[in-house]
Amino acid sequence: MQGNGVRDMAFKKIEEKMMEKGINLAVLDNKELAEVAVRFTGDAPPDHLPRETIIQILSEQESVQNWAVSVKDKIGTQAAEAAKSEIRQRVESARSSADAVIKNDPMAAQMAERFGEWLKNSGFTAVQLTEMLDSDADGVITTEEATTLVRTLANVDPPAWVMDNVTKFLDADGSGQVTVTEWFDFLESIGFEVNRNPSADEFDDLETEIQSDKREIEKATTLTLRTHTGPERVIQVSDGNVKEIQLDGTFQVGGNVMGQGNWVSDTRFTVFIEGWNWWVGELTTNGMMTTCVETQDQILSAIPSNLEPFYPSYNGPIAGFYVSDYEPKNDWHYVHITENSPGNFSWKNRANTGWSLTLMGAVLHLSDDCPYFRDGLRLWNLTSEGGKTVLTSPTVAEKYYLSDERDYPLPGAVHEPIRKSIIDTQLSGFTLNHANDEDDEDDFNPDILEYTEKMIHELEKSRLSSESQAIIDRCEERSVVLKFEEHGRTLLASGEYRGGSTIQGEIDGGPFHAEIRLLPENNELVESLKKGQLISCQAKIIRWSSGSRQATLEGRNPVKN
Repeated sequence: MQGNGVRDMAFKKIEEKMMEKGINLAVLDNKELAEVAVRFTGDAPPDHLPRETIIQILSEQESVQNWAVSVKDKIGTQAAEAAKSEIRQRVESARSSADAVIKNDPMAAQMAERFGEWLKNSGFTAVQLTEMLDSDADGVITTEEATTLVRTLANVDPPAWVMDNVTKFLDADGSGQVTVTEWFDFLESIGFEVNRNPSADEFDDLETEIQSDKREIEKATTLTLRTHTGPERVIQVSDGNVKEIQLDGTFQVGGNVMGQGNWVSDTRFTVFIEGWNWWVGELTTNGMMTTCVETQDQILSAIPSNLEPFYPSYNGPIAGFYVSDYEPKNDWHYVHITENSPGNFSWKNRANTGWSLTLMGAVLHLSDDCPYFRDGLRLWNLTSEGGKTVLTSPTVAEKYYLSDERDYPLPGAVHEPIRKSIIDTQLSGFTLNHANDEDDEDDFNPDILEYTEKMIHELEKSRLSSESQAIIDRCEERSVVLKFEEHGRTLLASGEYRGGSTIQGEIDGGPFHAEIRLLPENNELVESLKKGQLISCQAKIIRWSSGSRQATLEGRNPVKN
């Protein structure tokens, strides 16, 4: 008979095997199953019993179930300690690099500190910020990508020197480029929780299982609930106590974290809470129907009967005609919001572009059919100003006001549209000869005559970044005339345009504004321009900002008119 020391050593190897291959008796061989049986029942199983029967009998033993949970606890503890140790090392490394930059370049440190505070106040998670920042997913973050992130979320163009200082601070190894690893180190150093490789983290689901197992011991063959993404937005409901389901499944009541739950279908969420057992919520148009069940296998079959409405609720009018506070306005700034069914709305502007909205409390959530969704616009908050419904968003400065459409009549109809022909346009002595593209006459706008204007008009109507890029790929270099408003030095461009000047203003007589990058050799000419002066050049559209609704062109051979 084996001594206790030898038997304990053998049993430790069994636990290590289960920690490596899974908490399931099926991963053990027959000899190891016999060791488990002796440990928890006092006898080895008879030789004639099938292996499946032995596993079933052992799985039903409460002592075996408790032991399985203790093994899971060990895994969770070891994983958590390893993760914490790695995070500590990375944070210390990031802070050491930061201290070196602070010592050598205090200006860069100050800019990065403000950038970090802005990120923490943005309301986005580390994963969301990284997806928006590293837009081409190449693992390298450029100054231009960082500038685009700020422009998208804050709707402002940060000074180039500020973003140059920020990226200098982030470049911990001084290699001249910022890697996603360095970005993650920075986020962790300012307090973000970063999962660097979520697809490879084998402990995510297990940690959730451990919490539930502490109250209800799973058998080796217990029900495994499939995890869904859910509605991918924060849910707030209330029956007197405000409950919040965050994007990562964190469940709060009255602002206190009660547990970590999962969406077990597209509309059903569940979380284990001590004293409640399993809380189950089914998402509806008015809130969530909720209930509590005793066991995990009742979660999917339960019929919730308690309505907890969305919190807070907006009682003012929602459907109607809205006008943006932006100037100058274009067709994208005049919007009809229509209620299709309770809680479900549609947005359609005068440019004939629309998307769907879902009302939850006092928030209209956008769906991914909105062209701005990928740029970070996810919701409109419903508020009231002077008795009027107002739409605001944490990611854009723009507001929309519920208005009387009669105050904003449609432009007069064009009775004789210009046919497809060569148009000669005289503008301050400068002659433009362009062929009319084969546009649909039903989409005709009498103010849009020139080739570049038409391409910008197409970009205005694009909904996805792939669509806008396809339009840009078709763009040709043409003569344009810009009514000068302001200029700046071009620091973010690549190649021959870096160090040149960027001029902004109304292009080809309106209705669009654009910016044109010019070569460094034209800087002296740009410096001499007066506001309102016309400048002509050969230019081609190379970029479209869906956030600011503005095209960027690269130009050459500028001439003052």
